Amino acid sequence: MNLYNQIKYNGYRINIYYDDDARSPREAYDNLGTLYTAHRRYRPEKEFDDHFDIDKVFEGHIGNFQESFLKEYIALPVYLYDHGGITISTSPFSCPWDSGFFGIIAVPLDKVRREYGWKNITAKRRKRIEGYLQDEISTLDNYYTGEVFGYRIMPESDDDNELDSCWGFYGTECMKELEAECRHIIDGQNKAAA
Repeated sequence: MNLYNQIKYNGYRINIYYDDDARSPREAYDNLGTLYTAHRRYRPEKEFDDHFDIDKVFEGHIGNFQESFLKEYIALPVYLYDHGGITISTSPFSCPWDSGFFGIIAVPLDKVRREYGWKNITAKRRKRIEGYLQDEISTLDNYYTGEVFGYRIMPESDDDNELDSCWGFYGTECMKELEAECRHIIDGQNKAAA
């Protein structure tokens, strides 16, 4: 296990590790959007060309969605940077040689209406769903870049006595929540022992 951080708290050690056995968030969770990729080597979900004609999705250039497409879908473009490892984003990367169009993440408006019980998709609601799609891409990027973590809690004096462990925390943004959860577990243990 590759240690990311260690915190000592009330007689315990919270060891935070990189989760080397993490599952892709596209497989581990239910996702609102579907990732349609147009890349030879990386095809996490669906093949873009099997579902869409690029000229009917984009107008003029990648990222500028056709009005007719947006009447059926909420979508974001997805870009890939591949240089000794991969990272993805909904914004283009600055390197023209090692980056480019990866695909789109999209959800049909009918699915959004069913999922949320909405009759109308207002501009505010569209932005909200775009935010969810952005979060799904950020989580997948955490997976691709190896920013998935887990923890083990052990007494400071006993490496073999594990109090608790949990894996599958995507991204460094979750660290405060992870640490708070661990402290809560330790506080509960200390209170029960008192």
